[in-house]
Amino acid sequence: MTTISHSVKWSPIGAIELKRSYQRNFRNATILVAAAWAFVFLVIVVIRMLSGQEAAGVGTIVIRDISQLGPPPSVATKPQQVKVTQEIAAPKFSLPEAVPDEEVTEDYVVVSQEQLAEMTAPSITEGEGSGGNIRVDIPLEEYLPQADEFVAYEELPVAISLATPIYPPMAQKAQIEGTVQVKVLVDKNGNVRDAIVVKSSGANAGFEEAALEAAKKGKWKPAIQNKQPVAVWVSYPIHFQMTTRR
Repeated sequence: MTTISHSVKWSPIGAIELKRSYQRNFRNATILVAAAWAFVFLVIVVIRMLSGQEAAGVGTIVIRDISQLGPPPSVATKPQQVKVTQEIAAPKFSLPEAVPDEEVTEDYVVVSQEQLAEMTAPSITEGEGSGGNIRVDIPLEEYLPQADEFVAYEELPVAISLATPIYPPMAQKAQIEGTVQVKVLVDKNGNVRDAIVVKSSGANAGFEEAALEAAKKGKWKPAIQNKQPVAVWVSYPIHFQMTTRR
């Protein structure tokens, strides 16, 4: 009877070696996963940055005022181009303080939202037009400078006719004389639109009222700027003197 024996030799590889390699493999795997997540996060950030730059390049129209919006087109028919004329009230001015004769450059009155709200809506009739936006033409009133504003001009205003002031009865009876310095606003047509007293006579005898009444009746040749008439303020004295009888 033959007996077969098999011998197994002892090897150092075992649980201890597995534990040693486990820590090294776990560390390598952790580093690899962290690097992969960092790469994915970087790719997402780059894609968002590129998308933001493309969106920023798109043109945007900013509407700062309701007046910039035109009237909505009709749903049933296409609107036809019409012109609507709307009068705008002249600007109001408070009584200015007395200053030396100064003037300002010509400007235009800016239409406010309240004035636009008061305008009547343009009537739109049916037609065979090609459609498009409705154009509204609004005439602007002449701009009148205030007494303390500066207006540059090339040609001085020239008086054509000045009304003779009425001598106040109180001053005439008391034989009082005086001089009043007035300032008048001459518009583009040479008409006096306003008058103020720059320097009073100091007599308190009615010279100022008589001087203003006469100054408002004057007729002038308007000042010229760039070959166009402009509204300016003009200052001049009015003397009240008694006629000496011999």
